[in-house]
Amino acid sequence: MSDYRVVEPITVSIDGLETVWSLDQRADQDSQWTLVLTAPDGATWTATAQGLWNAFVELRRQTDPLGYKLCCAAARIDVIMRKGRDWNNDVVYILSRRTLLGIHHKALMLDHAPASTIGTVDEQEARYDRFLATPWWRALLPGAPVR
Repeated sequence: MSDYRVVEPITVSIDGLETVWSLDQRADQDSQWTLVLTAPDGATWTATAQGLWNAFVELRRQTDPLGYKLCCAAARIDVIMRKGRDWNNDVVYILSRRTLLGIHHKALMLDHAPASTIGTVDEQEARYDRFLATPWWRALLPGAPVR
């Protein structure tokens, strides 16, 4: 893999008001990712980690306490990045009733997601833990299978 760099727009919701910011993504040959989030006023947040998902989580750990919601699939409360061969790509898995039955739905990390579906890193991790503890047969019952 050669060095990689791309700058993409990302919608950020602050107190219900959405604006478009810039997300600079850089990776080196060793899969060390650096993400730089830039607000319209020039303020920036930077995160560096091994793997794209880890860098994104680190960036969110900086912005979550400020009340900033990064409106993309990777910040949805009901997604997770699979470890292993998918760890360094930009695909996340949406956890749903069907996932309990073995049907997988994917999204690109930076696909737009409504602010109402976004949670903090801690909320996302807690939801995933509850999902893992959910028996598959709950998918067959009415109501939310993950509590």
